[in-house]
Amino acid sequence: MADRNATPKTPPTFRGATRKTPSCVVCNRRKVKCDRQDPCSACTRNGVECIYRAHFPPRRRKRQRSDGAHPSPLRQDPGPAGSRGRHGMLSPTITPNASVTSAQADPGLLIAGGGKSVYVDGNMWSSIRAELPSAEDVLRDASVYSDSSEPLPEMDDESSLILGSKTKKKITELHPEALHIFKLWQVFLENVNPLIKILHGPTVQQQIIDATGDLGAVPRGLEALMFCVYCISLISMTSQDVQKAFGHSKTALLSRFRRGARLALSNAGILRTSDIVVLQAFVLYLFSMRAFSDPQSIWSLCGVAIRLAQRIGLHRDGSLHGLSVFETEMRRRLWLQLSILDATTAQLTGITSQTSLMAADVRRPANVNDCDLDPRMTDSPREHSGATEMIFCLARCEFGEWLTRWSKLSGTFPTSQGFLSISTVSLAEKDRAIDELSHIFDTKYLKYCDASIPLHQMTKIVIHSIVSLLRFSAHHPRHDAEMGGHKSQAERDQVFSICLRLAEGCDIIQTSDITQRYMWHVENHIPWTPLIHMLYELRYRVDGEEPDRAWLFIDRICSRHFHDVKGQRQRTAFSVALQNLLMKSWKAHAAERAHRNRPPLTCPTIVSIIWDMRSRQQTASYNENPINSQQEVTVDNGDQSQNQLDGVVMPHGLGAFDLDQNSSDLSPMDWNQWDQLLEDFQHQCTNEGEPHLNLA
Repeated sequence: MADRNATPKTPPTFRGATRKTPSCVVCNRRKVKCDRQDPCSACTRNGVECIYRAHFPPRRRKRQRSDGAHPSPLRQDPGPAGSRGRHGMLSPTITPNASVTSAQADPGLLIAGGGKSVYVDGNMWSSIRAELPSAEDVLRDASVYSDSSEPLPEMDDESSLILGSKTKKKITELHPEALHIFKLWQVFLENVNPLIKILHGPTVQQQIIDATGDLGAVPRGLEALMFCVYCISLISMTSQDVQKAFGHSKTALLSRFRRGARLALSNAGILRTSDIVVLQAFVLYLFSMRAFSDPQSIWSLCGVAIRLAQRIGLHRDGSLHGLSVFETEMRRRLWLQLSILDATTAQLTGITSQTSLMAADVRRPANVNDCDLDPRMTDSPREHSGATEMIFCLARCEFGEWLTRWSKLSGTFPTSQGFLSISTVSLAEKDRAIDELSHIFDTKYLKYCDASIPLHQMTKIVIHSIVSLLRFSAHHPRHDAEMGGHKSQAERDQVFSICLRLAEGCDIIQTSDITQRYMWHVENHIPWTPLIHMLYELRYRVDGEEPDRAWLFIDRICSRHFHDVKGQRQRTAFSVALQNLLMKSWKAHAAERAHRNRPPLTCPTIVSIIWDMRSRQQTASYNENPINSQQEVTVDNGDQSQNQLDGVVMPHGLGAFDLDQNSSDLSPMDWNQWDQLLEDFQHQCTNEGEPHLNLA
């Protein structure tokens, strides 16, 4: 064997050391047995350089005398900062840039350094802490190798299961030109960052500026982040704006950047990483996926992200583990958004959020602006009492904390709205809970909102929508059907007003110029259930201004939805049922106005569109069928058009779904059937690059 003092390849030995010679770098990464020769047989066989990393000699731990009143069988190592864990011992020797502490709540360890971290817990780790390798060795993973200039042999990569096959060629050519990189970054800062705040704008901006100087030398983690920024920025733009700004179609660019993001995440070792930058990139990619994938796929990948966060220790608050002020704050923000994404996506799949099952002790992010944070800061920034850049994120965090608190009090599943629908909690108690949240929103957020600021206006609309949705859930008409009772007219008026507020908020977000930049975040959330309830109620509501406003908002929302839903998706069970309900409700409403001698309303545009479309379909059907060729089809008479519509063949699965517009009975509607239609509709995907209207 070569002289160990003459070459850095071979791991050095230390006097008195009994440590077993470690595997070489390549075998360690491949998780294969290494014969520990120089070079080892595996590297010789693959024709690659065999590299051994040197271990630092373990520090001598000073023995501390046991106090007679408080015996301490464990020894303490003072560590670089003199901090001690609850068990009286720090983890093994660390490099100057790494820090390790133990959690105060359990025997877990957070090993951190150089922007990476690994968290371990459990009794097994508590008993062998003295035998753990150095922090440098623990943090050495795929992300470290990916930034190395040393070539590595081709091998199977499990990330291909979720990101597709990995190619050999570099992805530098998939980057846009430098000017377009800065444009996309600016779009991200304006359209995306205010709503999620998982990146520190000033820090990342400087990193991107430096990276554009040599895109071939960008660290793998940062490269993954850049491609995911490209994707989510494109998603937030309209097709027209993308064409104008970049000279290419949104679909083509998104396909290119999605491919780059998948390859970059794979190159960064997404399934093995301990780098928080890679997790930030992955979370951005999951946000962008909502525009071109289904909720089930996104929710499954959320599980991957949560496991990565668990490995990194994101679910443990950094302040309890000796992390810097800046790193602690950014970890809190990322954990918050991952929890929100998991909860909202789980709701779309009918599953309760899984983050609530974890023993997390993460504090809420601070109410500060990005300019209040700096990676070099040593003291926590002073929090503001009014509105900051975090107002939208903190309002959503407030809602999550309220939901967790009241779920526990009612004995339902944590972070679930189930307590609003169970009969064991009185309606008065439900209203009291919602009143509490409304008061918190009013005093801590709404009073500071300036409607001329886009982020503030967005926050106001979302807060009002949250409260209204909770009210609707607590007073949902389905509860009366399940209990075999009926609401009084005053109660029905209250529920109708709640639905009207939800429709108005949805319309404002979709039409207001000031909130257009945030459409990517809310276009998935159309309050279908309240709209359906209003359509049932409008069959008989003709007095006052509320019915007129209700038809206005229904017309706008449904017209936009009808325009966005193309081709076969217009013939899904839910779409056909909604179209039938629209026209039957309008016909009943018009008849009721005539019966009460009320002035007629102008026919909603969406109703006219559906009538014309189905009449053309009927005409084409009659022309193709010689038996019916002598029957004339007209669209002039409303009754004739309706008769034709009633005869339209329903798609398979809709069955005998019937909305009897001639019935004067106010018996509860079949909510279970509507729920099934909505759930089926949620599972649909659109073509790449096109908006996907999910439901909420």
